Amino acid sequence: MSSSPEQLYAPYSCMDNASQEIARVICQKISSSLSIMGSSHILSLVYKKWKHDRSRVDPYQRIMAGYSAFDILFSFFYWFLGSWMTPRETGWYGAVGNTATCTMQGFFFFMGYGTAMYQLTLSLQMLLLVTFMWTPQKFERLLEYKIHIFIGVSAVIVSSFPLFFNGYNPQCGTCSPAPLPYWCGNWVHLGDGTTECIRGNDLLSHVYKIIFWFCISSISLFCTGAMVSVYRSVYLEEQKMIQYRFHSEVEAEEEKAS
Repeated sequence: MSSSPEQLYAPYSCMDNASQEIARVICQKISSSLSIMGSSHILSLVYKKWKHDRSRVDPYQRIMAGYSAFDILFSFFYWFLGSWMTPRETGWYGAVGNTATCTMQGFFFFMGYGTAMYQLTLSLQMLLLVTFMWTPQKFERLLEYKIHIFIGVSAVIVSSFPLFFNGYNPQCGTCSPAPLPYWCGNWVHLGDGTTECIRGNDLLSHVYKIIFWFCISSISLFCTGAMVSVYRSVYLEEQKMIQYRFHSEVEAEEEKAS
């Protein structure tokens, strides 16, 4: 026996009313548009420099280009298109999509993983260059290209796995790894423990929620630790320079006095 759309989707599933729903959609489209424009500008600058003279494009600029490319995909498909790719049956404001567009959007949801990994890469590069005195050439030779490949391949793998289990489904106006209906099975605190999942499953959604929060927390901790280490290295170097100038001034005064 098939379920009706009203049985599969709950109106205002994460908002209290239609006004909040509309406000959220509008804010998402404005903020994502700004993000897309900024990332597109960065890509354009790096491309022009690369086209003119490839040797002038350093690792930092290539990392920013990769960061921007993933950000454009994530911001455009997940935030800007947003509810337009969500199945019409959800009743969400602006929803005109279907199961296929929802699955596509879910796939690009994990392009956000790529942006997070490139943020980690930026922090790693700063840490190695400032704290461990690496040169950009050494970073390029030993790590950079391996990191680009790892981020690209792992992002595709992580994004592709739910496709085999119909794992991308609508929730809160967009599509991500969530069961349908979202209250089926024992999914986090939302599942009722009795409703059967029509698409996806609660285990897959559990695993991806763990992956999501683990990546966010671990990357945040690493980036924070790296920046603290960079600040400490710069501070210690500054103190050495102050002491050097002080001793130089004292020696100069002693010479004058003698």
